[in-house]
Amino acid sequence: MLRYQRLHKEAPEWSMLRARTAALIVAVVQDYFPPERRVRPAAEVIAELDEDLVQLREATPEFESTAAAYVSGWVGAGYLIRRPGETRGTETLTPSAAALNAAGIVSGVESPQRAASASRLGSIASNLIALQRDSDPNSATRLALLNAERDAIDLRIAEVQTGSFTVLDPDDAKERVAETLSLAREVPVDFARVRSTIEELSRKLRAKILDDSADGGATLGNVFRGVDLLAESEAGRSVNGFYDVILDAEQSTRLQEAIAAILSRDFAEDLPQQERTDLRTLLSRLEDEAATVRQTMLLLSRSLRHFVLSRQYEEHRRLRQLIQRCQSLAVQVSAHHRPEKPVSLDLTRIGMQIRSITALKLHNPGEGRVPTEFERHDTGAVDFAELAAQARESDIDFDELRGNVIATLHHADGPVTVAQVLDAYPATQGLASIVGLMVLGAEHGDTTVEHTERVTLERRTVTLPEITFRQGDFEDSR
Repeated sequence: MLRYQRLHKEAPEWSMLRARTAALIVAVVQDYFPPERRVRPAAEVIAELDEDLVQLREATPEFESTAAAYVSGWVGAGYLIRRPGETRGTETLTPSAAALNAAGIVSGVESPQRAASASRLGSIASNLIALQRDSDPNSATRLALLNAERDAIDLRIAEVQTGSFTVLDPDDAKERVAETLSLAREVPVDFARVRSTIEELSRKLRAKILDDSADGGATLGNVFRGVDLLAESEAGRSVNGFYDVILDAEQSTRLQEAIAAILSRDFAEDLPQQERTDLRTLLSRLEDEAATVRQTMLLLSRSLRHFVLSRQYEEHRRLRQLIQRCQSLAVQVSAHHRPEKPVSLDLTRIGMQIRSITALKLHNPGEGRVPTEFERHDTGAVDFAELAAQARESDIDFDELRGNVIATLHHADGPVTVAQVLDAYPATQGLASIVGLMVLGAEHGDTTVEHTERVTLERRTVTLPEITFRQGDFEDSR
């Protein structure tokens, strides 16, 4: 009883079947992850579940959460496994071995075995006889078993030659097909369990490499020497053994020919369409399952070897030592200072604000669209004089000011000031003309801050430093 109480608390299958949304979880595992699509993109699964939840809420209000929340909870509970996708930033979902096992239990409850299957008993008997023969160390008894098998085969050959053989009854043939498919449905559960075992073993090997003990040193040495610890484990050997058998050209060809021959029999026409499909795709699904698990094992083996050969384990080991040292110091300090004791330490708050992801709002590009149509203005003939006038209003006309200074110098006997230039040629641009003359004075004339002069505009008087222009100041700018 104590063992079952522990399983009741720890086994994911048990917790899955007693969950409030157990029916939804089983439906997702069976319908969203068929045998030919055990691995699916996470975004695709969530989108499909969102659509189904809309219809389910019309029938019952108990599904109040979102698809993303359900999936996240199932991943945390161990019913679904989330892994990185093939492209960057994507994720995939696949049911765990526990979820497949629980879904199989529900299927057995829904469609139980009605009677003792003769084909199942025959499979048990064949396995026991083969086990008796292959495990017998005595050559005499083993030879007797082989001779008995040969005599039975010779008898069946003679019956075929004389035409007195019996064809299997259609009902018995259908029963054998159902029994074969029932055994085949257990293979994905085994593969999912083996894959989880390999991933857990990879994590344990990494942790062992970081350990300074003799066991950790031995593990590190084996990886350095090129020993594939994952492939040599019990789970790795089972994967490689199954993979070698299923990829054997002769064996796979023989199985494919057998499946094609069975589907061509008369009794096969009475099989349900799903059983015909499962039988036709049996070999390819087994190959895909084996290839997926083996690829995972190879990737983890390469990653573990790179972890060692690139010396990354040294950095992790050093970090682990520092963490352990900090923990040891914390234990020593805890004897004198309680964790809740205030300390005279001010922490500067960082500028980044941490908010819940639910507070984020997706940007809607449609909000930036103008609801009304733009007014159309056709272009006409260009008036270059008007363009020149607009340009003159927006900028200082230095060409005009320079010409005014040169003309004033031409009529004067000596140097002239800004006031004299403005007396001869008024400021057509107002204050901008005065600013332009000051700029020309700084570039070509002489500016004296000690002496000033007053310049009068229409409604104001401006006091300027004395700026003097002389003959030849603009020779280089002509």
